[in-house]
Amino acid sequence: MSKRSRRASESAPGTTPADPAAPTAGPTPEAWAGLAALGAVAALWALFLWGELVVSRSGGTPFCALGGASDCTRVWDSAFAAAVHRTTGLPIAAWGLAWGIAAFSLPLLGLLRAAQGRPVAALVSATRLAAAAGAVTVLVMVAVSATERAFCLGCFGTYVIVAGYAGVALLAWQPMGLPDLSRGAALAGGVVAAAAAILLYPGLRTPGSAEEAGRAAIPAPAPPGAEPAAAAEGSDLRQLVASLDPQLRQELADALDAFRRGPSRPVRPPRALLGPADAPVRITEFTDALCTHCAELHKTLASLTSSLPAGSFAVEPRQFPLDAGCNPLVSRSGEAVRCLAAKVNICMEGRDGARELTGALFENQKGLTAEGVFSLAAPYRKKADLEACVASPETAAKLADDVRWAQEYSPDGTPIVLVNGRLATPFGPFLYAMVLTRGSADDPAFASLPPPSPRAASR
Repeated sequence: MSKRSRRASESAPGTTPADPAAPTAGPTPEAWAGLAALGAVAALWALFLWGELVVSRSGGTPFCALGGASDCTRVWDSAFAAAVHRTTGLPIAAWGLAWGIAAFSLPLLGLLRAAQGRPVAALVSATRLAAAAGAVTVLVMVAVSATERAFCLGCFGTYVIVAGYAGVALLAWQPMGLPDLSRGAALAGGVVAAAAAILLYPGLRTPGSAEEAGRAAIPAPAPPGAEPAAAAEGSDLRQLVASLDPQLRQELADALDAFRRGPSRPVRPPRALLGPADAPVRITEFTDALCTHCAELHKTLASLTSSLPAGSFAVEPRQFPLDAGCNPLVSRSGEAVRCLAAKVNICMEGRDGARELTGALFENQKGLTAEGVFSLAAPYRKKADLEACVASPETAAKLADDVRWAQEYSPDGTPIVLVNGRLATPFGPFLYAMVLTRGSADDPAFASLPPPSPRAASR
């Protein structure tokens, strides 16, 4: 080959400079264009899902709210999704849009530079890194869906698009390697960061999850020295209903409908109560120490305790650990700390610090170990005494009784909440309203609520 033809080959469109460590050829124009098209589709789909999220949280019904386990709102309102929105200011769908923008713009730039005969090594690396990040995110969201036991149709569409993108960039382009890793990483990260910054303003104005928004809607506690007795007046219930935004009004209507239709059993004699035995409303909670929604319920009940008059309701703690090692209704095992924490909570029933320990277990869910459980319980009971109680047949019998009781309500996860023996939801304004009405779902103040949504009727 002549020197002239060799120089022409090295500078041909779609190739990188001759370098032993660099790929011998860059992507074809068709490959660049195909990835840009997939990135555009991903961005448009994420924008659509973001709009559906707003519809859901504004009281409407998104296209993928199919009811039961096939309900995308269960994934959108998951603790993980709420934490992402709270921490970053962007909901999951907005991050999908930011990724889509990067997935579109990086190969488009690659196509333009290749057409101009300019080096594309950094863009090859950036595109492949963006594809890898998308694939990892998909795996995380699949795990979240499995945890929530929900199938998100809208999310599945995203997974298919990302899988196609990753198939090209990670598999078909594998021989190209990462020819300019440092610049590629900076380029991919910079594009995603710039897109996220642009989307931050609408992200901060996207309504939060119903769980968090519901707890925030509970009226603040009375100032020190003030008497909160007025909270029991009917006017306060009307004020609560009127104060809710459309999303929360719909959630309250759905919760009331589910409560009216839910199974009811006689109230059992409690093993332990937080509040008076003659309280007009008893909220029974079946929880699991590693359940994030259970931790949210714990915070909600704390808000109710500080906002409502003393004696207006009582909380009955029960256990439903999500581990087959101590719960025959659960198929999976491997996190024995769930069973241990449940037995520790039972051993603390009726003792000072029981509720504080439960809260501490919830606050330390991440990475909780058996030694961590005993360490958190140390201020309230000696370890030797607690270990003996945990190992006792009496404690095992109490836990088995909790599981059998919960089974009567056909549980599909935790928390399981009962109001005066009837299956209920952990939604904060609903529980607040139940205390105000002494457990009645037919108060005239509820007449102004919208009808229950179709997805609520299918639960």
